[in-house]
Amino acid sequence: MDTIIIDERIDVGAVFKKNIIKPRWFVWKGRKYAITEVTYTWEDTQGAARVMHFALSDGNTLFEVSLNLTSLEWRLEKSSVV
Repeated sequence: MDTIIIDERIDVGAVFKKNIIKPRWFVWKGRKYAITEVTYTWEDTQGAARVMHFALSDGNTLFEVSLNLTSLEWRLEKSSVV
């Protein structure tokens, strides 16, 4: 499986429920990707900011997206074709 580093800002639609963030879709380069599964989540820090990471699938491709909890910026970090 080839992984592509992307590191670009994206728009994300997410549900926030009971202290859990669930990304449902994101838009990258004008295309909307519907998320079918969140496979893993983790948190780290970048400087003083906490950053949530999400491993996602649209059924064909695996993605890693992140949410900076200070700036509220979403980023598409990586992509891998299944």
